[in-house]
Amino acid sequence: MNNYYDYLTLIENYLDLNSHEYQSHDNQIEIYSVDKNIIVINIEKNELIITSDKGQYRFLEVSKSFYNKLDTLLANF
Repeated sequence: MNNYYDYLTLIENYLDLNSHEYQSHDNQIEIYSVDKNIIVINIEKNELIITSDKGQYRFLEVSKSFYNKLDTLLANF
């Protein structure tokens, strides 16, 4: 799977299942917290980039390690 629309759909479905508030546009997903923190997921050249106040993390695909890192960041929301 190397189409960013496929990646966006997988991530959006995951966020919906876990009741996270987010906004998706173009090749980016912004996830919001009640503390006004934000996690941004960008898809650029088949690379997923998660950016938060904790740092920036890069992945080549939506995988277990991607979801593990996202879960860790979302646990603090």
